[in-house]
Amino acid sequence: MKVMIKAIVFGIVACAIAAPASAYTLSGMIPPGGRVTLRLLKPLPPGAIKLTMSAPPVNAGVPYAITYCIGSAANPCGLPSDLTFEVGAGKTIVRSVPSHLFTTNMFVVGQGTKKPVPYKVQIN
Repeated sequence: MKVMIKAIVFGIVACAIAAPASAYTLSGMIPPGGRVTLRLLKPLPPGAIKLTMSAPPVNAGVPYAITYCIGSAANPCGLPSDLTFEVGAGKTIVRSVPSHLFTTNMFVVGQGTKKPVPYKVQIN
């Protein structure tokens, strides 16, 4: 009986670990004139992933935009083939991207002001 219960519990834990993550949010601060590499939870489900990217309205002292980018790990956000999404202050955009893009590419968020700026992206 104890072996059966342990087997059932082990099965439940294994399924929970292997299951792809449902919706979750990544947020933080981008340093002045800098960028941050975002780490998505793995494994990613096959197919499309919906990204809800926003740039909260903050007083950075100047108009600003946040750039979300999916690009080569060797040169993130530096190639013309990279996917780039620009989000202005107080705006939100939603884009669907194939999950396989994240197998070899980085997800980066950056900004160009002299003050830290918050970012937020929801992954579905």
